[in-house]
Amino acid sequence: MSNITALNAGITGIQRGMAIAEKSAATIASAENSASGNPANVAEPLVDLMMARLQVEASAKVVETVSDTIGTLIDIKA
Repeated sequence: MSNITALNAGITGIQRGMAIAEKSAATIASAENSASGNPANVAEPLVDLMMARLQVEASAKVVETVSDTIGTLIDIKA
């Protein structure tokens, strides 16, 4: 896997995680305004929100690793 492909995968992972987090947060916010008050309505979005956070963190580590690798390659070439 080339560094550019890995970088694209990391960025895509961050974007997907952020999209899931935004959707989950909106679902949680709308359930809070609901009159039913059923806590089961927010359980799944809360789990999705935590998974999105983990996805963003893992993808950020991929981007950081690629950045470090590219930096090392530039240092070697210089």
